[in-house]
Amino acid sequence: MWAGFVELLRAGIFAAAHVCGGSLGGGILFVSAGVRLALLPLTLRLARNARAQQAKLATLQPEIEALQRRFANDPGRLLRETSALHAKHGIRLLTPSGLLGMAIQFPVLGGLFAAVRTGLGAKVRFLWIGDLARPDGALLLIATALTAWGISSAPNSPGQTTSQTPMLVVGVLLTAAFLWTASSAVALSAGAGSLVSVLQNWLVSRDAMKTRD
Repeated sequence: MWAGFVELLRAGIFAAAHVCGGSLGGGILFVSAGVRLALLPLTLRLARNARAQQAKLATLQPEIEALQRRFANDPGRLLRETSALHAKHGIRLLTPSGLLGMAIQFPVLGGLFAAVRTGLGAKVRFLWIGDLARPDGALLLIATALTAWGISSAPNSPGQTTSQTPMLVVGVLLTAAFLWTASSAVALSAGAGSLVSVLQNWLVSRDAMKTRD
């Protein structure tokens, strides 16, 4: 079943390449962006729900800090009281919809990665890239920059006081390390996904601005 799903995505890439004038790189970009856009309603809903939870937590921070001072020497009681406060205000760190969303995303994105990683052929050219099966330094820099853009475009969480710089640095380093030995086809797919992440963050930011207005 898994192999059939991966082959279906791979066939979609070849079909998209045909539409793109025979460009396999274009097919990878088209299908990678298409898969992420198809998941966008789900990921956008999860992002909005997470932001709503964070807003609730921000309003409860004074009460949580009071509990921390009161039960500083009783971690068990602190955990119970904090959990009760969360439950009172409808805060659930793990929700059925969130778990379902992850259960849907991981196989789809994993299948896309498997379809792009192997089985697309060797010595396939795209733009300046001589072989999509091999890494390319310029493409690595572009894909990493797109990842940085995606991370930096995320709106601040309600009540957030810390800088996003550490997360940005970690994200860039992990992306660069992963793409260093990955094929150019994988880097193309990752770059397309990062562009959709930028779109999602813009939509969440727009929601936040409307809420403030």
